[in-house]
Amino acid sequence: MRRAMAAACISDPTDLLRAIRAAGEVRDILITELTIGETFFLREQGQFDFLKHTVLPELRTTAGPRTLRVWSAGCATGEEPYSLAMTMKEAGWPGTASILGTDIAFARLVAAKRARYTAWSMRGVSEPVIARYFERHGKQFVLRPEIRRSVEFRVLNLASMEYPSLVSGVEQMDVIFCRNVLIYFDLTTVAKIAARLIASLAPGGWLFLGASDPPIAEFVPCEVVLTGAGLAYRPPGTTGAERQTAYSDLAVWSGQAAIEPMPAEELYIADIAAPTVVAPEVVEAFVRPAPAAEDVEIHDSCEAAYDQADYEAATRLARAAIDRGDETDAIWIVLVRSLANRGDLAAAGEACAAALERSRMSVELTHLHGILLAEAGRHSDAAVAARQALYLSPQYAIAHLALGDALSRTGEVGDARRAFKNAETLLVGLPPDALVPGGDGVKAAQLLRIARFRLETLGAPRRIRRR
Repeated sequence: MRRAMAAACISDPTDLLRAIRAAGEVRDILITELTIGETFFLREQGQFDFLKHTVLPELRTTAGPRTLRVWSAGCATGEEPYSLAMTMKEAGWPGTASILGTDIAFARLVAAKRARYTAWSMRGVSEPVIARYFERHGKQFVLRPEIRRSVEFRVLNLASMEYPSLVSGVEQMDVIFCRNVLIYFDLTTVAKIAARLIASLAPGGWLFLGASDPPIAEFVPCEVVLTGAGLAYRPPGTTGAERQTAYSDLAVWSGQAAIEPMPAEELYIADIAAPTVVAPEVVEAFVRPAPAAEDVEIHDSCEAAYDQADYEAATRLARAAIDRGDETDAIWIVLVRSLANRGDLAAAGEACAAALERSRMSVELTHLHGILLAEAGRHSDAAVAARQALYLSPQYAIAHLALGDALSRTGEVGDARRAFKNAETLLVGLPPDALVPGGDGVKAAQLLRIARFRLETLGAPRRIRRR
């Protein structure tokens, strides 16, 4: 606490308490001091060997042509997700892969994005591996660009209810590393996190914890695998399970051209009016196994099933409502999100396209269409969809974030920066606990941290010298 106060130039503990009540720099400083950032490359080598020699060969036969999804939860300064990228390259993974690193400490993620390390982070790496993946700059080891570009970083609090979901980018993961993180939580929180981690796995996926983490089989239904490098966990009924996602077949809404996209320069307005504040809600969503078909009536509605993260029941109930003629935007949105959170992006794309054919002015459906396109790697199309959502509602903060993300991936850094800045401007005017429209239950404070993190990692705009 004293270190945090010194870093924030605060001398009175009362002032520190006041400063950390809202998301911002002081809270980030305190989180960095309170959390443990000890990590190094290829830590617990046995698990990386098991990934290389057992998990990846298995996934190569079951995954097909789709993108492999890998998540490093609690990644600190990035050594673990970069180690995963290096391992996949060493294994000769033949297809595309999406590697995500998340942490609650903003400052550590900024350091991870820079990918510059000291000898302390290299103590588990052999000289040949260092030569292949790092460049020496004095006493620093700088990760080569091809590995650095293969990992995306996001701010995420594992104790929150923000995942699994499309908004968080955490859903249907094939491999999750969450090592030496659960030891810092009480058992009640461990149970909830364990349930969300298992729910975040694709069928046939793998979850790896650290040797010191508590066993989770007593907290959540899962399969336990004894490996030479400790325990691993898989979703219930993994044997014979296959994922039914085909990213390349994602449906595209044929009515896109019905809305004239607003030119990019008209979207960036200096003074954005204060948006309507959404009253905060408290939803206790504890993930549990999906009920059998005959037990679906335990939910009052598809919305209630979705709030309880019972995506299978939410899908059935939403489709039943649509068959009865109840085709409100809310029902279609639940259907699209439930299908996506189950990992069936092809069906989610088809449902979203069908919904937009009947409701072309829906901001949230247009935004969801863009998110699904981004998940399929079609970032230029995703940017078009985000701009269409902003044409319908310029104050839709979540679409500014989606636009910034899509533009950053297509190399349009300046426009991406402006999109994230607009998101920041909108979100800073909301109460920290406010639920953001279209944010799938994520609070304004969390989205604000994401916007600021993306701005930080994009770097300062280049200034052109005039002679």
